[in-house]
Amino acid sequence: MTGRLYQLPLTGKPQRSLTLAKRRAAQAAAPETGLAARQTPLWYAVAIPQLLGIPDEQSRKDRLALLADRLGTLSASVSVEAPDCLVFEARSSLRYFGGIGKLRALLQQLLEPVLSEWGLPVSVHHAASPTPAASLLLARAGCNLLIHRKENLRSALGRLSVQSLCMPASRRRQLHDSGLRSLRDVWRLPGHALGQRFGTQFLRQLDQCLGHIASPVRTYQSPPRFNSSLEFEYAVESTQRLLPAVEELLERLCSFLRARDLSTLHLHLSLQHEAQAPTLLTLDMRHAGRAEAPLLLLLETRLSTMALPAPVSGMQLEAWRFKAASGSSHSLAGFVTEGTGRSAPRDAIAPLLTLLQARLGDAAVRSLQCHEEHCPEHAAGQAVCGQEQGDPGPGQAETLQARRPCWLLPEPVLLRQDNNRLFYRGSLRLRSGPERIETRWWTGQDVCRDYYVADNARGMRLWIFHEREGERRWFLHGIFD
Repeated sequence: MTGRLYQLPLTGKPQRSLTLAKRRAAQAAAPETGLAARQTPLWYAVAIPQLLGIPDEQSRKDRLALLADRLGTLSASVSVEAPDCLVFEARSSLRYFGGIGKLRALLQQLLEPVLSEWGLPVSVHHAASPTPAASLLLARAGCNLLIHRKENLRSALGRLSVQSLCMPASRRRQLHDSGLRSLRDVWRLPGHALGQRFGTQFLRQLDQCLGHIASPVRTYQSPPRFNSSLEFEYAVESTQRLLPAVEELLERLCSFLRARDLSTLHLHLSLQHEAQAPTLLTLDMRHAGRAEAPLLLLLETRLSTMALPAPVSGMQLEAWRFKAASGSSHSLAGFVTEGTGRSAPRDAIAPLLTLLQARLGDAAVRSLQCHEEHCPEHAAGQAVCGQEQGDPGPGQAETLQARRPCWLLPEPVLLRQDNNRLFYRGSLRLRSGPERIETRWWTGQDVCRDYYVADNARGMRLWIFHEREGERRWFLHGIFD
């Protein structure tokens, strides 16, 4: 990290002599002025332009997040400003670290090893001012400046080129064609004319730099991660004797989850041995939870199915996949309220599936999974817990749930026709359709069908189709639940 921090001189010349009344007034106002100065925030911005040479956008975000984690030791308010900047509030940390010079030295010690490890140049641009927008603008422009007072922002920013502003290239060309080269040229023009010609967003950016309006700053928060361990006084050879330690670790985990209003979907238990590698126990749950008793039952079930390869000298419990905790409500009469009938059966069976999974293993319990495939025979498959696809969108969900049955027959069944009427355990009535499916021509077995939803007198809802080529026969292909 190169460059120095400079403090801009204050505007105006100091008065050489003061009357007694003016001296007393100045002395009375001095403590208040000092307090106001200490309460004024100081935003420190760091620009790392070498990150722009990384083509992968997600990699840049991950590296900025790692640097923001490290800067959390310097300030409680750190913000990631993509694609190449970090900004943090430094006023509250100056007294603790011994001034801006010491803070800058600590910042250098944090950034240089990481940048060297990534194979990037260690030189960065930095600036500090009372507003985060001004600090970011100065840092990205390569101006290593320290500005304590808000009234000095206008003179410090005035020398910057308008090309340093964050705006589209077309807007920059428009400013250049208008003869506006620096911000000082822009501030000479009336504000209402600038807004009409260049837009209100342009004026808003300038006002944020000068502190006339607040600059939004989103404080970075690292993803939560739980990690707790225990060491035993003597080696344990039985899984039953491990349960008290497991219970203690789960109590710590549940306290962690309740404090952050989270639920966990994943548990990773590591059993430490003295003379060999640790035994790893991973548990992926179908239903997020944060209650101690169900989690203890799952781990106890998984431990009962395994044999310890060696005595256990300690254990470590980790969790890093979380969801926001969702509460459940029940009526006083014990009935399911309207709107929860669809999710109630699935939520009720999720603990049982998780328990079976803990007992039989992850690969033994599977779920049906829909794939992006027009041909119904190839649109369904199996998925192991933790490998399910994300929730479908509104249109896709309506297609999969309303028009596609979960139960497809191994082979379509030919339907009986009599007097232009279809029969399957009674006369059929068409309810909706057709849904035309034409696909898989590249396999030599073309699928050309018109699908309908039908029902019979027994209340069965069926998925039937007729061929669009050949004899145009009718077949039963699926049954809705």
